[in-house]
Amino acid sequence: MKFLLAIFALIFSSGAIHAQTAADSENTKSIPVRHWEFDYFNYGVSAGQGTAYLNFSMALRYNFDTPLVDVGGEFTMGATPHDRYDPLELKKGTTLKRTYFMLSPVAHYNFRRGKNASFYVGMGLGFGLATKQLFEGCTVDPEGNILEELNTDKYFVAALTPRVGVELFRHFRVGIQLRIPTDGEVTVGPTISVTFGGGKKE
Repeated sequence: MKFLLAIFALIFSSGAIHAQTAADSENTKSIPVRHWEFDYFNYGVSAGQGTAYLNFSMALRYNFDTPLVDVGGEFTMGATPHDRYDPLELKKGTTLKRTYFMLSPVAHYNFRRGKNASFYVGMGLGFGLATKQLFEGCTVDPEGNILEELNTDKYFVAALTPRVGVELFRHFRVGIQLRIPTDGEVTVGPTISVTFGGGKKE
């Protein structure tokens, strides 16, 4: 996990430095864009500490003319893939599945905004509900059927989500995001999204 965090920190810092260098160039000044934009197709995967998630999110953002910042809200849901298992070989307390649902205020600083390749760095602060399904044991009935005992734990969770990436042709975003939740399941992974709105002002 420390290795993943180091990789993310390196990408985050190098992306910001590269973007700032590009922003300082006279021929890469930002172009005015439409104020509202909506990410309606945003998928990602994240992994860490032996846990992997498939994530889906939607976001609505407002682009300020100056500074080159967008702010908005984001809804995210994630779940661990379902794996086949043999109940007779599992230990009591094994986590079978994790899910979470989260609402987050988000903000990004944009470099070269409106260009065909616009870099961004940002942060989200999410609040929501998480569930964890635990295996509590099993029994075998007289007919040979395996009866599982499962327990679902629901709890409140908050998370910081720093991210860095690039927006291509004003409508496609590719990035990498770190998720640091209060339950300790830190993950990092790539994201890809399609953005409606935004784009150059006419």
